Amino acid sequence: MSLLNIIPIVFIKDLAMKKTLLRGDREGGIYPLKTLRSSFNKETHAAAKTSKSRWHSHLGHPSLSVVQQILSKSHVPFVLESNKEQVSDAYQQGKSHQLPYPMSNSVSSRPLELVFLDVWGPAPTSVGRNNYYVSFIDDFSKFTWIYLLRHKSGVYKKFHDFSSMVER
Repeated sequence: MSLLNIIPIVFIKDLAMKKTLLRGDREGGIYPLKTLRSSFNKETHAAAKTSKSRWHSHLGHPSLSVVQQILSKSHVPFVLESNKEQVSDAYQQGKSHQLPYPMSNSVSSRPLELVFLDVWGPAPTSVGRNNYYVSFIDDFSKFTWIYLLRHKSGVYKKFHDFSSMVER
């Protein structure tokens, strides 16, 4: 049995005053928090608010429009922030390592006529100390081969191994 099925209500209390500040009744597996009118004050309400940039981090770094949409649809209060705290498109672009590939008009008519290669890594945790992988995808069949690599420098050798294998 899941712990969520056992706990129907959650309380957030002030440790020093031993006073309940917020209460959440389980609704569909989540606990929306409601301020208690008897304990409502500006300090408590402000403590429940956070900035858009903090929500951006908590939600896994989605775009600003997604964060805004979630906050407005959920009626979540947030603190207005200075320009230096706001997440910009430059931040999102900075997370990308390269620009998207241009649209391709290439169409293959037989297997292995066009093969895409991609290298990924380093992995934060690895299997057998293999921190990278290289994938080869046949455009015609969409068949995919994946090779684990300890070092990125092993891509060249794996390319030759792959080429020798498919030529046989």
